[in-house]
This record gives sequence, structure tokens and C-alpha cells, in this order.
Amino acid sequence: MNKRVLAMLLCLVMVLSVMSIGATAYAEDVPAHKDTLIIGTAADINNLNLQQQQDATNNIILKNTHQTLLFFNNDPNAATRFDPGLATDWEFTDDTHIIMHLRDDVYFNDGEKTPMTADDVKFTLDMAVGEGSKVAGNLAGFVSCSVVDEHTVEIEIETYNNEFIYSLASVPLSVQSKKAWESGMDEPWFIGTGPYKFVKWEEGVVCRLEKVADYWGNNLPAGDIFAPGVSDAIEFRPYLEASSRVIALQNGEIDVCIDPPMNELQYLEEDKNVTVYEQTGTRLFYFAFNTQKAPWDNEKLRQAVACAINRDDVLTVAVDGKGTLQKTILNRGLWGFYDDMEGFNYDLDRAKALMAEAGYPDGGISTTLTYSTSGAYANIATVIQDNLSKIGITVTLNPMEDATLKETCVNGDQELYLWRWNEDSKVDFVYRDLYYTGSTSNYHHYSDPHADELIDKVATEKDQDARMAAGIELQEYLVNACPQVPLYIANLVIAFNKDLQGQYFYGGGNHNWSHAYIAK
Repeated sequence: MNKRVLAMLLCLVMVLSVMSIGATAYAEDVPAHKDTLIIGTAADINNLNLQQQQDATNNIILKNTHQTLLFFNNDPNAATRFDPGLATDWEFTDDTHIIMHLRDDVYFNDGEKTPMTADDVKFTLDMAVGEGSKVAGNLAGFVSCSVVDEHTVEIEIETYNNEFIYSLASVPLSVQSKKAWESGMDEPWFIGTGPYKFVKWEEGVVCRLEKVADYWGNNLPAGDIFAPGVSDAIEFRPYLEASSRVIALQNGEIDVCIDPPMNELQYLEEDKNVTVYEQTGTRLFYFAFNTQKAPWDNEKLRQAVACAINRDDVLTVAVDGKGTLQKTILNRGLWGFYDDMEGFNYDLDRAKALMAEAGYPDGGISTTLTYSTSGAYANIATVIQDNLSKIGITVTLNPMEDATLKETCVNGDQELYLWRWNEDSKVDFVYRDLYYTGSTSNYHHYSDPHADELIDKVATEKDQDARMAAGIELQEYLVNACPQVPLYIANLVIAFNKDLQGQYFYGGGNHNWSHAYIAK
């Protein structure tokens, strides 16, 4: 053996030794854990094509497989709720142009380690506002995205917007692979940059994700938002019947029970293997009107109904009192939250007086209340049915599955309905999505030029005092117009295996499970 060959072999041994040491060190850094984390969900997955859906159930799964330019953090006391994600920094060069720099070490989980570049960001944003996208509203005001260099983009918007940049933390706007889409492959939207990848999805049964072995962030330290996962796999299993989720948790079939029923919390709290966790929530449950359908185009009549609903009883039957009543239509914790208006408290005398003002002194109205078969909506609907009978309104109950309810509301086929809205980052995702003329999420079919004007002012006003004043005026205006009756903000209540670690909870339920595991 000559010296050159010997030297090469010695180098190879040294390299293999270093690789072995590195692998051992990484293995030692990963805590002992159960192979698969199993989450029992309260709703079924319905669409995993990022830009063809806006459903929280889907987004919770997509958070593990895809990543966004900005990251919305979980600290209400932080100076900013948005941290760098796949973008390292950004700057407004003037009112309508934003320069954004990207990480240069990210690659897609496509088996080929295809680098993520500015071309992918441009492709993703262009697709989001293109024909057929269901998430164009997330980029309201977007004009264009231009590639400056491999890891820099310039975004142009129509006018200055206080919250535009925050839109880029939205899960449906996670960066997708241009190469995958152009390859002609089936389901290119499954290719992401996250620490997990899709393995199997059987609708109504299971969605299984497995850890990416060569994930780009494997060398990042624990605690980094892009650190690798711990669980070898994560499974999401829908148990639409709440008691079934509880039984599955106690039997060890699942590790996490989403939205456990309030009437069974006592048994879970007595179980030494289970932790029941509760915190203030952000998800607003509401009763609402199709304001384009008579007689609910009558503002005084809507106000009468608002006064006739006993929200204390609603809170009790829905979540056993584990929540907060409020008057305003904005989710708690959002910028500009204001709840000091008079509003419409439970007051039957006032309700009857407003009925007379509306032209219905003797009631005589028959209507239909549409609501979801999931959760506690049926209990709420029964309370409201009884409440409205006291002011001469006969209500027929009309339960339906979530997806059907959404389609019904988008088409404007409902009269009265029950639904929910969770937003913990952007006020525009409440004001513009729910109340702006023409928004596809505006199930109220509410249209008012003054409300639209105020929504635009809150979005674009640079003077923060003037912006705050506009926000308060807007909330007072919408509460008085009464396209919806806010019912309650539900507390986050979740039950899980006592050995769960690494969880990242959000008050509205849109949790991040990418670092969670069951410790051994």
C-alpha cells in the first residue's frame, strides 16, 4: 500500500469518526420518547392543498410540513408578535415597497435537497393571488413580487398597510416549491421545507407525518423555531364524537384530546395519567344574520334579537362557563380591542321595544337557524330557540356538517347561523374578512360603505392615535349595526398524556406540534 492510498484511508477513517461522533451527539441530544405522537382531533381534515383552504384543522397539520416567511410567536408580552422565519429581515424602502432577505440554508423535502430561493417565494405569492386561489384575501393590497437576487425579493403593495407584512405568517402562504409544481408531479403542494413530511392521509381515519431525516434545520439548537422534531412520527386522528376522544385518551389510543367535553373534565382531572390544561382563549363564538335576506336586513330587528339572547345561559351550556362574555366583535388580545360600548345585554323589555320599532310589535316571525353538528352548537341553538320564542320569533333548527355550513353561508342560503372565528395576529383578518363588502368570508353578506371606509383606515393610517380612534369607532359601529351577536370567547381547554413535552399552544387552538413528544 503506497503512502498516498494510506493517507486517503486515514482521512476517510477520520471523516467517518467525525460523522459517527456527530450522529452520536445528535442522538444524545434527542430525549427518549415514544415513537409516534397521536393527536385526537375534534374535526376532520378536508384539504391539504395550502392555497385551496383556510381551515384551522388543515393548517395545524401543514405547520409541521411547511414554513412561512414570518413566524407568529406565542408571547403576548413580546415587543413584537412576529419573528423572522424563512425571511431573516425586511424593510419598507418607501410606503409601497418592501425589501425582504431570505435564509440561504433552506432546502425542500423533495429527496433532492432543492434549495429554497427567491424564485420560490415569488412563485408562491403570485400563485396565492392567481386564478382559483382561495387565499387571495390574505394578500389584500399585493401588487407584485420581484426577484432581486437568489435570496432577496422586493414586494410592492398598493398603499401603505400597517399589517401587510404580518400576512406572510399565514400558513396558507407557506413557501412552496416552484420546481415541484412545474415538474408535473401529482400533489406538488405536499413538498415543503418543514421538519415533517406527509406519508399517509385516509380521510376520516388518519393523517400521518414522519420526521424528515435530512431536514435542513437538523443542526439548529432546541428552542429555535426551526429546530428538528423529536417524535419520529405525528398522527392526527379525527374523533368527531367528544366522548370517544376522552375514552381514546384514557385508553392510551391517543396522546392528546382536542376540545374535551366540559362535562367529562372531572374524570380526566382525576386520571393520574392525564393533564388537563386551561388558559384564556381567543376564539370567538357568535350568532349571526344574513343581512341581505329579509327580515334580517332590518337593523332594529337584529338589535332586538341581540337583546333577547341570554348569553350567560349560552356560556353555561356551551363550555360550562369556561369562557368570557364580550360585546365587541373583535377577538381578545388583538390590537385595538375595545369592549366599553353599551352593546346589547340580555334585556327582554328592551328587546320587545326594539321589536316594535322594527315593525314587529307582536312578533310573528318564523325563521331557520343553521349550525354545525360539531362541538356545542346544538346546545347553543336550543337556548337561542327558546330565547327568541319569548319575543315572538319561531326558530326551526337546521344542523349540518361544517363544510356544508360554510358552503351554505358563502352562497347566502342561510337566514340565522352560528359560527366561530379565531384570529390572534391581525385585526384586518377580522374586519376585512368578516365585514368588508364582497369578502368570501363575509357570511353576514354585510355591506356598508362607512364600515368599508373605516376598515381601510385602520389598515392604512400611519398615525397610531388616529388609527386607534378609527378602530374604536369601527367596533362601536359594527356592534350597533349588529350583523352578528358576539356570544363568548372560549377558554382553551385541552387534555393530554402527562408526559407530553415540547407543546406550543395558542389560545385559539391553532397549535404547533412540530417539537412535541411523549417523554419516556
